[in-house]
Amino acid sequence: MADNLFDILKARGFIAQSTETEAALRERLATPLVAYNGFDPTADSFHVGTLVPIMALYWMQQCGHKPVALIGGATALVGDPSFKNDARKMLTLAEVADNCRALGGQLARLLRFDDSASGALLVNNADWLGTLNWIELLRAVGPHFSVNRMLSMDSVKGRMDAGGITFLEFNYMVMQAYDFMHLRRTLGCTLQTGGQDQWGNIVMGIELCRRSDAQEVAGLTFPLVTKADGTKFGKSEKGNVWLSAERTSPYEFFQFWRNVADSDVPRFFGFFTILPMAEIGQLCAPGADINRAKERLACEITTLIHGPAIAEQARADARKAFGADQDLSGDSIPHGPLPRSEVDGGIGLLGLMVRASLAPSNSEARRLVEGGGVRIHDRAITDPKTAVTAQDIVAGRIVLRAGKKRLYRFDIT
Repeated sequence: MADNLFDILKARGFIAQSTETEAALRERLATPLVAYNGFDPTADSFHVGTLVPIMALYWMQQCGHKPVALIGGATALVGDPSFKNDARKMLTLAEVADNCRALGGQLARLLRFDDSASGALLVNNADWLGTLNWIELLRAVGPHFSVNRMLSMDSVKGRMDAGGITFLEFNYMVMQAYDFMHLRRTLGCTLQTGGQDQWGNIVMGIELCRRSDAQEVAGLTFPLVTKADGTKFGKSEKGNVWLSAERTSPYEFFQFWRNVADSDVPRFFGFFTILPMAEIGQLCAPGADINRAKERLACEITTLIHGPAIAEQARADARKAFGADQDLSGDSIPHGPLPRSEVDGGIGLLGLMVRASLAPSNSEARRLVEGGGVRIHDRAITDPKTAVTAQDIVAGRIVLRAGKKRLYRFDIT
Protein backbone atom coordinates (compact mmCIF):
# COMPACT_ATOMS: atom_id res chain seq x y z
CA MET A 1 0.00 0.00 0.00
CA ALA A 2 1.40 3.40 -1.01
CA ASP A 3 -0.51 5.32 1.68
CA ASN A 4 -1.35 4.51 5.26
CA LEU A 5 -5.10 4.79 5.75
CA PHE A 6 -4.58 6.39 9.15
CA ASP A 7 -2.72 9.34 7.61
CA ILE A 8 -5.47 9.92 5.05
CA LEU A 9 -8.30 9.72 7.59
CA LYS A 10 -6.43 11.96 10.02
CA ALA A 11 -5.67 14.61 7.41
CA ARG A 12 -9.25 14.65 6.15
CA GLY A 13 -10.80 14.95 9.63
CA PHE A 14 -12.36 11.49 9.97
CA ILE A 15 -10.88 10.33 13.26
CA ALA A 16 -12.91 11.05 16.39
CA GLN A 17 -12.19 8.18 18.81
CA SER A 18 -10.29 4.92 18.71
CA THR A 19 -9.96 2.03 21.12
CA GLU A 20 -6.22 2.13 20.39
CA THR A 21 -3.63 4.89 20.57
CA GLU A 22 -2.98 6.72 17.31
CA ALA A 23 0.39 4.99 17.00
CA ALA A 24 -1.15 1.55 17.50
CA LEU A 25 -3.99 2.29 15.08
CA ARG A 26 -1.56 3.54 12.46
CA GLU A 27 0.49 0.36 12.84
CA ARG A 28 -2.66 -1.77 12.51
CA LEU A 29 -3.61 0.07 9.31
CA ALA A 30 -0.14 -0.34 7.81
CA THR A 31 -1.06 -3.79 6.45
CA PRO A 32 -4.26 -4.89 4.68
CA LEU A 33 -7.12 -5.82 6.97
CA VAL A 34 -10.87 -6.42 6.88
CA ALA A 35 -12.98 -3.63 8.38
CA TYR A 36 -16.72 -3.16 8.55
CA ASN A 37 -19.29 -0.42 9.02
CA GLY A 38 -22.94 -1.13 9.69
CA PHE A 39 -25.89 0.68 8.12
CA ASP A 40 -29.43 0.06 9.30
CA PRO A 41 -31.94 0.16 6.41
CA THR A 42 -34.45 2.49 8.06
CA ALA A 43 -35.20 4.12 4.68
CA ASP A 44 -34.79 3.30 0.99
CA SER A 45 -31.98 5.83 0.65
CA PHE A 46 -28.99 7.09 2.56
CA HIS A 47 -28.94 10.76 3.53
CA VAL A 48 -25.87 12.96 3.25
CA GLY A 49 -24.90 12.46 6.90
CA THR A 50 -24.25 8.80 6.13
CA LEU A 51 -21.66 9.82 3.55
CA VAL A 52 -19.01 10.13 6.29
CA PRO A 53 -18.71 6.37 7.00
CA ILE A 54 -19.29 5.54 3.32
CA MET A 55 -16.40 7.79 2.28
CA ALA A 56 -14.25 6.20 5.00
CA LEU A 57 -14.95 2.78 3.44
CA TYR A 58 -13.98 4.28 0.08
CA TRP A 59 -10.60 5.36 1.43
CA MET A 60 -10.09 1.97 3.06
CA GLN A 61 -10.45 0.33 -0.33
CA GLN A 62 -8.12 2.84 -1.99
CA CYS A 63 -5.44 1.92 0.56
CA GLY A 64 -5.74 -1.81 -0.08
CA HIS A 65 -7.98 -2.81 2.81
CA LYS A 66 -11.13 -4.90 2.36
CA PRO A 67 -14.23 -2.89 3.34
CA VAL A 68 -17.36 -4.70 4.48
CA ALA A 69 -20.64 -2.81 4.29
CA LEU A 70 -23.10 -4.47 6.64
CA ILE A 71 -26.76 -3.80 5.98
CA GLY A 72 -28.68 -4.38 9.19
CA GLY A 73 -31.64 -6.37 7.91
CA ALA A 74 -32.02 -7.88 11.39
CA THR A 75 -31.01 -4.96 13.61
CA ALA A 76 -33.37 -2.64 11.73
CA LEU A 77 -36.23 -4.79 13.01
CA VAL A 78 -35.20 -3.81 16.55
CA GLY A 79 -34.04 -0.20 16.12
CA ASP A 80 -30.92 1.48 17.43
CA PRO A 81 -31.78 3.43 20.61
CA SER A 82 -28.50 5.38 20.60
CA PHE A 83 -29.18 9.00 21.58
CA LYS A 84 -32.83 8.80 20.54
CA ASN A 85 -35.55 10.23 22.74
CA ASP A 86 -38.15 7.76 21.50
CA ALA A 87 -38.24 4.28 20.05
CA ARG A 88 -37.82 4.09 16.28
CA LYS A 89 -40.75 3.25 14.08
CA MET A 90 -41.13 -0.52 13.67
CA LEU A 91 -40.62 -1.55 10.04
CA THR A 92 -42.18 -4.55 8.36
CA LEU A 93 -40.05 -7.38 6.98
CA ALA A 94 -40.99 -6.33 3.44
CA GLU A 95 -39.98 -2.69 4.06
CA VAL A 96 -36.61 -3.75 5.47
CA ALA A 97 -35.96 -6.06 2.50
CA ASP A 98 -36.80 -3.31 -0.02
CA ASN A 99 -34.59 -0.82 1.81
CA CYS A 100 -31.67 -3.27 1.87
CA ARG A 101 -31.78 -3.63 -1.92
CA ALA A 102 -31.93 0.12 -2.48
CA LEU A 103 -29.02 0.89 -0.12
CA GLY A 104 -26.85 -1.77 -1.71
CA GLY A 105 -27.24 -0.02 -5.05
CA GLN A 106 -26.20 3.33 -3.60
CA LEU A 107 -23.10 1.85 -1.94
CA ALA A 108 -22.03 0.47 -5.32
CA ARG A 109 -21.60 4.04 -6.58
CA LEU A 110 -18.60 4.53 -4.29
CA LEU A 111 -17.34 1.03 -3.49
CA ARG A 112 -15.95 -1.58 -5.87
CA PHE A 113 -17.63 -4.93 -5.26
CA ASP A 114 -15.51 -7.63 -6.88
CA ASP A 115 -13.43 -10.72 -6.07
CA SER A 116 -10.11 -8.92 -5.65
CA ALA A 117 -8.23 -8.81 -2.35
CA SER A 118 -9.59 -5.32 -1.65
CA GLY A 119 -12.98 -5.93 -3.25
CA ALA A 120 -15.78 -4.68 -1.03
CA LEU A 121 -18.33 -7.07 0.46
CA LEU A 122 -22.01 -6.36 1.04
CA VAL A 123 -23.46 -8.48 3.84
CA ASN A 124 -26.80 -8.56 5.66
CA ASN A 125 -26.91 -9.52 9.34
CA ALA A 126 -30.33 -11.07 8.81
CA ASP A 127 -28.42 -13.95 7.19
CA TRP A 128 -26.95 -15.01 10.55
CA LEU A 129 -29.05 -13.32 13.24
CA GLY A 130 -32.27 -14.38 11.57
CA THR A 131 -31.42 -18.08 11.95
CA LEU A 132 -30.55 -17.95 15.67
CA ASN A 133 -33.05 -19.07 18.27
CA TRP A 134 -33.29 -17.13 21.50
CA ILE A 135 -31.77 -19.75 23.79
CA GLU A 136 -28.88 -20.26 21.38
CA LEU A 137 -28.14 -16.53 21.37
CA LEU A 138 -28.42 -16.23 25.15
CA ARG A 139 -26.00 -19.09 25.71
CA ALA A 140 -23.54 -17.76 23.11
CA VAL A 141 -23.27 -14.20 24.34
CA GLY A 142 -25.20 -13.87 27.60
CA PRO A 143 -22.33 -14.92 29.91
CA HIS A 144 -20.08 -12.25 28.37
CA PHE A 145 -22.37 -9.26 28.94
CA SER A 146 -22.66 -7.31 32.18
CA VAL A 147 -25.95 -5.50 32.61
CA ASN A 148 -24.21 -2.92 34.78
CA ARG A 149 -21.73 -2.31 31.96
CA MET A 150 -24.52 -1.96 29.42
CA LEU A 151 -26.37 0.53 31.64
CA SER A 152 -23.22 2.65 31.88
CA MET A 153 -23.17 3.37 28.13
CA ASP A 154 -24.14 6.95 27.27
CA SER A 155 -26.56 5.78 24.57
CA VAL A 156 -28.52 3.76 27.13
CA LYS A 157 -28.21 6.28 29.97
CA GLY A 158 -29.70 8.95 27.72
CA ARG A 159 -32.79 6.85 27.09
CA MET A 160 -33.07 5.95 30.78
CA ASP A 161 -32.97 9.64 31.71
CA ALA A 162 -35.58 10.40 29.03
CA GLY A 163 -38.08 7.95 30.54
CA GLY A 164 -36.75 4.47 29.94
CA ILE A 165 -35.71 2.00 27.28
CA THR A 166 -37.62 -1.03 26.07
CA PHE A 167 -36.20 -4.53 26.47
CA LEU A 168 -36.37 -4.81 22.68
CA GLU A 169 -34.04 -1.83 22.18
CA PHE A 170 -31.81 -2.86 25.09
CA ASN A 171 -30.87 -5.92 23.05
CA TYR A 172 -29.63 -3.84 20.11
CA MET A 173 -26.05 -3.62 21.36
CA VAL A 174 -26.05 -7.39 21.96
CA MET A 175 -27.00 -7.95 18.31
CA GLN A 176 -24.39 -5.50 17.02
CA ALA A 177 -21.71 -7.07 19.22
CA TYR A 178 -22.65 -10.47 17.80
CA ASP A 179 -22.19 -9.02 14.30
CA PHE A 180 -18.57 -8.13 15.07
CA MET A 181 -17.90 -11.57 16.53
CA HIS A 182 -19.50 -13.26 13.52
CA LEU A 183 -17.54 -11.18 10.98
CA ARG A 184 -14.29 -11.79 12.84
CA ARG A 185 -14.93 -15.54 12.79
CA THR A 186 -16.08 -15.76 9.17
CA LEU A 187 -14.13 -12.99 7.41
CA GLY A 188 -11.25 -12.25 9.74
CA CYS A 189 -12.62 -8.75 10.38
CA THR A 190 -10.53 -6.91 12.98
CA LEU A 191 -11.85 -3.33 12.83
CA GLN A 192 -15.32 -1.86 13.24
CA THR A 193 -16.06 1.74 12.32
CA GLY A 194 -19.05 3.99 12.86
CA GLY A 195 -20.24 7.41 13.96
CA GLN A 196 -19.47 8.71 17.45
CA ASP A 197 -22.96 7.68 18.54
CA GLN A 198 -21.92 4.05 17.96
CA TRP A 199 -19.03 4.12 20.45
CA GLY A 200 -20.83 2.08 23.12
CA ASN A 201 -22.03 -0.54 20.64
CA ILE A 202 -18.54 -0.86 19.14
CA VAL A 203 -16.90 -1.26 22.55
CA MET A 204 -19.33 -4.02 23.50
CA GLY A 205 -18.48 -5.89 20.29
CA ILE A 206 -14.75 -5.61 21.02
CA GLU A 207 -15.27 -6.95 24.53
CA LEU A 208 -17.36 -9.85 23.22
CA CYS A 209 -14.62 -10.83 20.73
CA ARG A 210 -12.05 -10.73 23.52
CA ARG A 211 -14.10 -12.71 26.02
CA SER A 212 -15.61 -15.29 23.69
CA ASP A 213 -12.67 -15.92 21.35
CA ALA A 214 -9.68 -14.29 23.09
CA GLN A 215 -9.17 -12.10 20.00
CA GLU A 216 -7.97 -8.49 20.04
CA VAL A 217 -9.91 -6.30 17.65
CA ALA A 218 -10.31 -2.52 17.42
CA GLY A 219 -12.86 0.23 16.93
CA LEU A 220 -12.77 3.63 15.26
CA THR A 221 -15.45 6.31 15.25
CA PHE A 222 -15.99 9.30 12.96
CA PRO A 223 -17.25 12.76 13.94
CA LEU A 224 -20.97 13.43 13.81
CA VAL A 225 -20.91 16.34 11.40
CA THR A 226 -22.68 19.55 12.38
CA LYS A 227 -22.96 22.83 10.52
CA ALA A 228 -20.93 25.90 11.45
CA ASP A 229 -23.79 27.23 13.58
CA GLY A 230 -23.95 23.99 15.57
CA THR A 231 -27.21 22.78 14.04
CA LYS A 232 -27.75 19.31 12.60
CA PHE A 233 -26.04 18.63 9.30
CA GLY A 234 -27.86 17.18 6.29
CA LYS A 235 -31.16 19.03 6.58
CA SER A 236 -32.72 21.43 4.09
CA GLU A 237 -36.00 23.27 4.32
CA LYS A 238 -37.64 20.20 2.80
CA GLY A 239 -36.11 17.83 5.36
CA ASN A 240 -33.29 15.32 4.92
CA VAL A 241 -31.02 15.66 1.90
CA TRP A 242 -30.98 12.19 0.34
CA LEU A 243 -28.67 10.42 -2.08
CA SER A 244 -31.71 9.18 -4.00
CA ALA A 245 -32.60 11.38 -6.97
CA GLU A 246 -36.26 10.51 -6.37
CA ARG A 247 -36.16 11.89 -2.82
CA THR A 248 -33.81 14.85 -3.44
CA SER A 249 -33.37 16.03 -7.02
CA PRO A 250 -29.78 16.39 -8.28
CA TYR A 251 -30.34 20.14 -8.62
CA GLU A 252 -31.47 20.42 -4.97
CA PHE A 253 -28.58 18.17 -3.97
CA PHE A 254 -26.12 20.43 -5.83
CA GLN A 255 -27.62 23.56 -4.28
CA PHE A 256 -27.40 22.11 -0.76
CA TRP A 257 -23.63 21.93 -1.09
CA ARG A 258 -23.38 25.20 -3.03
CA ASN A 259 -25.09 27.03 -0.17
CA VAL A 260 -23.12 25.72 2.82
CA ALA A 261 -21.55 28.25 5.19
CA ASP A 262 -18.15 29.58 4.15
CA SER A 263 -16.48 28.16 7.27
CA ASP A 264 -17.80 24.66 6.51
CA VAL A 265 -16.23 24.43 3.06
CA PRO A 266 -12.74 23.13 4.04
CA ARG A 267 -14.17 20.44 6.36
CA PHE A 268 -16.72 19.29 3.81
CA PHE A 269 -14.07 19.04 1.10
CA GLY A 270 -12.12 16.71 3.39
CA PHE A 271 -15.09 14.53 4.29
CA PHE A 272 -17.09 14.37 1.11
CA THR A 273 -14.72 14.64 -1.87
CA ILE A 274 -11.72 12.73 -3.13
CA LEU A 275 -9.70 15.82 -4.05
CA PRO A 276 -6.11 15.79 -2.74
CA MET A 277 -5.65 17.81 0.44
CA ALA A 278 -3.09 20.05 -1.30
CA GLU A 279 -5.70 21.08 -3.87
CA ILE A 280 -8.29 21.60 -1.15
CA GLY A 281 -5.79 23.86 0.62
CA GLN A 282 -5.45 25.99 -2.50
CA LEU A 283 -9.20 26.25 -3.04
CA CYS A 284 -9.76 27.30 0.58
CA ALA A 285 -6.66 29.45 1.09
CA PRO A 286 -7.10 32.95 2.56
CA GLY A 287 -8.09 35.33 -0.21
CA ALA A 288 -9.30 32.55 -2.53
CA ASP A 289 -12.70 32.89 -4.20
CA ILE A 290 -15.01 31.14 -1.71
CA ASN A 291 -17.88 31.01 -4.19
CA ARG A 292 -15.68 29.22 -6.70
CA ALA A 293 -14.73 26.77 -3.94
CA LYS A 294 -18.39 26.17 -3.07
CA GLU A 295 -19.28 25.47 -6.68
CA ARG A 296 -16.36 23.06 -6.94
CA LEU A 297 -17.50 21.35 -3.72
CA ALA A 298 -21.01 20.93 -5.08
CA CYS A 299 -19.72 19.63 -8.42
CA GLU A 300 -17.36 17.10 -6.85
CA ILE A 301 -19.95 15.62 -4.49
CA THR A 302 -22.75 15.59 -7.06
CA THR A 303 -20.42 13.84 -9.49
CA LEU A 304 -19.62 11.13 -6.91
CA ILE A 305 -23.28 10.45 -6.20
CA HIS A 306 -25.05 11.11 -9.51
CA GLY A 307 -22.30 11.00 -12.13
CA PRO A 308 -20.48 13.72 -14.12
CA ALA A 309 -23.22 14.38 -16.70
CA ILE A 310 -25.90 15.01 -14.08
CA ALA A 311 -23.51 17.10 -11.99
CA GLU A 312 -22.67 19.28 -14.97
CA GLN A 313 -26.38 19.73 -15.73
CA ALA A 314 -27.04 20.75 -12.13
CA ARG A 315 -24.24 23.31 -12.32
CA ALA A 316 -25.55 24.66 -15.62
CA ASP A 317 -29.05 24.96 -14.16
CA ALA A 318 -27.71 26.79 -11.12
CA ARG A 319 -25.75 29.21 -13.27
CA LYS A 320 -28.77 29.76 -15.46
CA ALA A 321 -30.88 30.56 -12.43
CA PHE A 322 -28.44 32.77 -10.58
CA GLY A 323 -25.80 33.89 -13.04
CA ALA A 324 -27.62 34.53 -16.29
CA ASP A 325 -30.79 36.17 -17.50
CA GLN A 326 -33.06 33.14 -17.35
CA ASP A 327 -34.51 30.98 -14.61
CA LEU A 328 -34.75 27.20 -14.89
CA SER A 329 -38.03 27.35 -16.79
CA GLY A 330 -36.49 29.54 -19.50
CA ASP A 331 -38.49 32.62 -18.52
CA SER A 332 -36.63 35.92 -18.62
CA ILE A 333 -35.73 37.53 -15.31
CA PRO A 334 -37.42 40.92 -15.28
CA HIS A 335 -35.08 43.90 -15.17
CA GLY A 336 -36.48 46.94 -13.42
CA PRO A 337 -35.19 50.49 -13.40
CA LEU A 338 -32.36 49.57 -11.03
CA PRO A 339 -30.56 46.57 -12.57
CA ARG A 340 -27.39 47.62 -10.74
CA SER A 341 -27.14 48.56 -7.11
CA GLU A 342 -24.46 48.78 -4.45
CA VAL A 343 -24.74 46.94 -1.12
CA ASP A 344 -23.35 49.20 1.58
CA GLY A 345 -24.00 48.55 5.25
CA GLY A 346 -27.01 46.33 4.70
CA ILE A 347 -30.24 46.90 2.84
CA GLY A 348 -33.65 46.18 4.31
CA LEU A 349 -35.17 43.22 2.51
CA LEU A 350 -38.65 44.73 2.36
CA GLY A 351 -37.47 47.96 0.76
CA LEU A 352 -35.33 46.03 -1.72
CA MET A 353 -38.33 43.93 -2.76
CA VAL A 354 -40.36 47.08 -3.40
CA ARG A 355 -37.52 48.61 -5.45
CA ALA A 356 -37.39 45.38 -7.50
CA SER A 357 -41.19 45.54 -8.05
CA LEU A 358 -41.62 42.16 -6.35
CA ALA A 359 -44.09 43.75 -3.94
CA PRO A 360 -46.13 46.96 -4.24
CA SER A 361 -45.51 48.00 -0.63
CA ASN A 362 -43.53 47.14 2.49
CA SER A 363 -46.61 45.58 4.10
CA GLU A 364 -47.17 43.31 1.09
CA ALA A 365 -43.46 42.41 1.07
CA ARG A 366 -43.73 41.55 4.78
CA ARG A 367 -46.69 39.28 4.08
CA LEU A 368 -44.77 37.45 1.35
CA VAL A 369 -41.76 36.94 3.59
CA GLU A 370 -43.79 35.69 6.55
CA GLY A 371 -45.63 33.35 4.20
CA GLY A 372 -42.38 31.65 3.19
CA GLY A 373 -42.51 32.77 -0.42
CA VAL A 374 -39.31 34.83 -0.57
CA ARG A 375 -35.75 33.67 -1.20
CA ILE A 376 -32.36 35.29 -1.51
CA HIS A 377 -30.75 33.09 -4.16
CA ASP A 378 -31.92 29.63 -3.05
CA ARG A 379 -32.18 30.44 0.68
CA ALA A 380 -35.67 30.83 2.10
CA ILE A 381 -36.22 33.96 4.19
CA THR A 382 -38.91 34.09 6.88
CA ASP A 383 -37.81 37.10 8.96
CA PRO A 384 -39.02 40.43 7.52
CA LYS A 385 -36.22 42.20 9.42
CA THR A 386 -33.54 40.40 7.39
CA ALA A 387 -30.86 42.69 6.00
CA VAL A 388 -29.33 41.97 2.61
CA THR A 389 -25.58 42.35 3.01
CA ALA A 390 -22.39 41.79 1.06
CA GLN A 391 -22.38 38.19 2.31
CA ASP A 392 -25.40 37.56 0.09
CA ILE A 393 -23.51 38.41 -3.08
CA VAL A 394 -22.92 35.36 -5.29
CA ALA A 395 -20.82 35.82 -8.43
CA GLY A 396 -21.33 39.58 -8.20
CA ARG A 397 -25.13 39.31 -8.05
CA ILE A 398 -28.04 39.14 -5.64
CA VAL A 399 -31.11 37.31 -6.89
CA LEU A 400 -34.41 37.85 -5.10
CA ARG A 401 -37.26 35.42 -5.65
CA ALA A 402 -40.94 35.91 -4.83
CA GLY A 403 -42.71 32.63 -5.44
CA LYS A 404 -41.44 30.29 -8.14
CA LYS A 405 -41.48 32.55 -11.19
CA ARG A 406 -40.92 36.15 -10.07
CA LEU A 407 -37.22 36.96 -9.88
CA TYR A 408 -35.10 40.08 -9.86
CA ARG A 409 -31.33 40.23 -10.25
CA PHE A 410 -29.22 43.02 -8.84
CA ASP A 411 -25.77 43.28 -10.46
CA ILE A 412 -23.39 44.61 -7.83
CA THR A 413 -20.89 47.17 -9.06
